[in-house]
Amino acid sequence: MSFNIFYGGDELNLQTRQFCRDPAGCPETLEQVVAAIRASGADVVGLQEPTMNTRTIAEKLGWNYSERTSYISHFPIIDPPGANGLYVFVESKPGRVVAVANVHLPADPYGPYEARDGATRDEVLQLENDLRVPAVQTEIHRLPNLAAQGIPVFLTGDFNSPSRLDWAPAVDAARADVPYPLVWPASKSLADAGFVDSFRSVYPNPVARPGFTWTPGSPEGEKVEVHDRIDWVLSMGPATATASSVVGECGNPNTDIAVDPWPSDHRAVASSFTVTPAPMPVSVVAEGESARLGLSLRARFHAEGPADHVILTTTGSTAPLADLPAGPDLDGTVAFDTTQLEQGAYDVVLLDATDSELSRDTVVLIADGQRPVLTVDDATLEGEQRLDVNWAFAPGNQFDWLAVFRAGHSSKGEPYLAWRYTEARIDGSSTIGAGARGPAPWPLKPGRYEVRLCLDDSYRCRGSASFRVLG
Repeated sequence: MSFNIFYGGDELNLQTRQFCRDPAGCPETLEQVVAAIRASGADVVGLQEPTMNTRTIAEKLGWNYSERTSYISHFPIIDPPGANGLYVFVESKPGRVVAVANVHLPADPYGPYEARDGATRDEVLQLENDLRVPAVQTEIHRLPNLAAQGIPVFLTGDFNSPSRLDWAPAVDAARADVPYPLVWPASKSLADAGFVDSFRSVYPNPVARPGFTWTPGSPEGEKVEVHDRIDWVLSMGPATATASSVVGECGNPNTDIAVDPWPSDHRAVASSFTVTPAPMPVSVVAEGESARLGLSLRARFHAEGPADHVILTTTGSTAPLADLPAGPDLDGTVAFDTTQLEQGAYDVVLLDATDSELSRDTVVLIADGQRPVLTVDDATLEGEQRLDVNWAFAPGNQFDWLAVFRAGHSSKGEPYLAWRYTEARIDGSSTIGAGARGPAPWPLKPGRYEVRLCLDDSYRCRGSASFRVLG
């Protein structure tokens, strides 16, 4: 299932269909998000706009979760070494896995609105190629490698773009809000990489089954709305779609599974597949990209032989701080004591009987109460100078983002001026400058600003650094 739950799933008032006025959110709306997931029959769900509620939703369902990738599942979820927040494994059968990845492409400017307002086909194509196609390049270049290894791969998301299969000539003839046929570039790029659109593979006729997911009504909706199918479940590798359903509000012809009242500004899509899951690769995985200092650090392993063992070491080292045997079972979990360690990055390493390294995963131990820390390389910018930002002790979620605001303005009170994702890194650095996403041109106007670390596609920001721009 792919489900954009609208600002954490508790920011929509179910009665008025406007924003929830309670600063704590509307819990009854979140309960409807859970009800929609149950009604869909989904086993695995990619959430967009979870805004720190991924774990809450999973716990209400009694499921597993990956806050880093905004995935929940009643199957175990494993964040393998080297995935770096791009994907996780779902263990659909003991010792066998599929890979799942999740995206939320930029929303503005929105191509169908530009077309509605008179933009030419070439202008819309230029927009899509400049804005949304670059946003899926990591998925296009890395996920096919998993499928080539025989691992079923699924990509869920709010793609903020229609499918290449939906603005066909027949649709142009049938729909007044489609001004011309168009092969939408983000969808085409993913199809060229080998991804299959599950809904369209089950329902190939876009006139007979449009499957609109945008929009059942939105506080941010347009007076003259353009309805499209922008939420997809894509697959690659040994997976074949056998059914697909739109989950949404009662009384809409696009809805196959109805939930009343409906809790989001997107309908969801749930697809069923026949899959051949792949054997779990030999690996060791820390349970979480970060862990609480002073608590047990657990690491799961899939070993090569009964004499394999797992060590805890400082990052990049082979000198063990602790060494635990894997035991006779090839699959298991070890737990390391962290009470005598210092805050920072460590590695768990799977070694064979000859101490040859089989797998390594990094985890950051963070002290209780430690907040994210942001710094800038230069707090005074001149001319076209870019802003170089560093951060540490971030949650490491896929949709954590750096946002530039005017100094002193609240995150919700004024639109951000420029932004970029942290790429799921707990510690890292990045640059904001010309070409950055956001409404403000670069360089910014002279004045004082703040760059803030905002969490999980939300305006809940933790940590900031000040800078100024000279005239």
